[in-house]
Amino acid sequence: MFVGDLVNSPLQFAEPDCDTCLSENQVEATRSRRRILEEAADARSLIFPAHLPGHGAAEVRRDGDTFALSRWAPFASI
Repeated sequence: MFVGDLVNSPLQFAEPDCDTCLSENQVEATRSRRRILEEAADARSLIFPAHLPGHGAAEVRRDGDTFALSRWAPFASI
C-alpha cells in the first residue's frame, strides 16, 4: 500500500492519532491513517511511505491499539 501523506513520521505508527498541522481535517486524517494501518497489519501488506528515510517498504503489525514496524523491506539492487 502506498500511503503518501497519510504517514509523515515513524512516530505515527506508534501513535497513529498524532497528526501534523498540515492536515486540512485532522480528525479525518487520523481516522484514515488508523484504518489503513489496521488493513495493512491484518493483511500483512507492505506500506510504502513517501516521507520516511530509506528506499523500501515497511511491514506493519498491531501492537495493542497502536502499530509497530515488523521489518523494513529494502528495495533490492538491480
